[in-house]
Amino acid sequence: MEDRLRGLHTTLTTSIIGPTPSSYFEDAQVKVQALLRPSEAGNVPVQQSSNESTVNGVVIGLLSSFGSALLIAFIFLIVYFFRYTSSGRILLDRIGRPGEYDDEQAYAREEAEALEEMDDLQRTEYLRAKAFIQANPPDSLPTDISLSQYLAIQEKGVSAWEFEPELEIANCFVEGRTEIEFYDSECSVLSNLPLPKQNEVYYWEAKIYDKPETSLISIGVATKPYPLFRLPGWHKYSVAYVSNGQRRYNQPFHGPSYGPLYVQGDVIGVGYRPRTGTLFFTRNGKKLEDVAHGLKSQNLFPAVGANGPCTVHVNFGQSGFVFIEANVKKWGLAPMTGSLAPPPPYGSEQGSILLEAGREGAQSNQGHYPDTRHGRTRSGNFRHHPPTSPGPVRSPTDISLAHLTHIPTNEDPGESSGAADTPSAGLTTQAGLGVHDPSNPPPEYTSPLPSNSGSPRGSSDSERTPMIRRKSTPPPIPSYSDAVAEDRARERREIQRERDQEDGASDSNSS
Repeated sequence: MEDRLRGLHTTLTTSIIGPTPSSYFEDAQVKVQALLRPSEAGNVPVQQSSNESTVNGVVIGLLSSFGSALLIAFIFLIVYFFRYTSSGRILLDRIGRPGEYDDEQAYAREEAEALEEMDDLQRTEYLRAKAFIQANPPDSLPTDISLSQYLAIQEKGVSAWEFEPELEIANCFVEGRTEIEFYDSECSVLSNLPLPKQNEVYYWEAKIYDKPETSLISIGVATKPYPLFRLPGWHKYSVAYVSNGQRRYNQPFHGPSYGPLYVQGDVIGVGYRPRTGTLFFTRNGKKLEDVAHGLKSQNLFPAVGANGPCTVHVNFGQSGFVFIEANVKKWGLAPMTGSLAPPPPYGSEQGSILLEAGREGAQSNQGHYPDTRHGRTRSGNFRHHPPTSPGPVRSPTDISLAHLTHIPTNEDPGESSGAADTPSAGLTTQAGLGVHDPSNPPPEYTSPLPSNSGSPRGSSDSERTPMIRRKSTPPPIPSYSDAVAEDRARERREIQRERDQEDGASDSNSS
């Protein structure tokens, strides 16, 4: 076809004659293949090198991060080792409780060395305390604040805390709840209530009121039960700041140096953070470093101990603290005053019936009892208020004396069975109150003596005025001997009358 086109000599043909699209396409394809061959040949090592660099970067990053973690862990172990160890022995059984031996063999060696250095008395006291702890493990008794103790805190405030000395030991004396006086032997005393755990910080202070140089004082906290014949900080679980500058945390043998020595006149403070279980001390208003962490599960009691004569006054918050931060933030154990109101007062201001009933003339001064629910009316049978439960219906004649038979004094009491045949037996019972002649009261009845005119019973306006009032004093009741003598005289008169009648009858017959 190309040959035919070439044979046509026209202007149009000559103007458009050229390579066909297929030839252009083939040439372009050849050129593209030629260009692609060297680029593809060089791209293979480029891709391989990029993949290798990515892998190397990841490996280097992992190694660097792992090495950094190892370095940080190594530094942490070094700091931890030097902070909580002594003489190369680990004194930790777990992270939260420093001060205890992790290795039982190391503890046994330390105990054996310490027992060799102790005298007989110290060795006996240590073995006694060890046996006490084995028989009474720490926190073996329920020491949580009970409902009654909580109500006492609400009512008394910080005054609910006080120190309770052991009566069996009797080596210390507590005066005024918080003033402790120690004698010449080792003794400790704990408070009656533990430190609360509701607030952020709780704080209390102890002032060294009197301390000889030979006495050793230990101030801190401890759990119950605790051997009170040992100082705080010597056994589980207790922490203390000792007057020789050491700190003791469950350590009966040797204590590391902690702070300066404290003497007479110094004020030692103890702070506790319940959320973290951190315990710290202060001396004369300056905070020292923390001594323990993780004491969150134990109930800690303020504890003070000494091995010689001294006097310590404790401030739980009833007065201002020397530590300014605790004083401003009110870190005391409880408010100074309780929130519950005292019971209502009783006395003359409240109209106490019990107090006024014993005073002479109290009724005449007031005229009536205020709010008396058991006072009686002048009728003597009805109260101011109706009874709570309905009782039997009673009439005003229940106190009548008509059922008592009146026996005249001129008759023989032994002849009462025949009283119906005698003229005196014609007495009829009277209805109503049955009041008899005041001069002849019924037998076995004694009229009350008249009251003084100035007494409440003598006043006609008083509620307690008797309903029956006699105008004159009744005659005295004859005694038994007088009644017998009167009976005998009556018998003699009757015998004499019979004899006179017989004599008169005989005289009439004779005439």
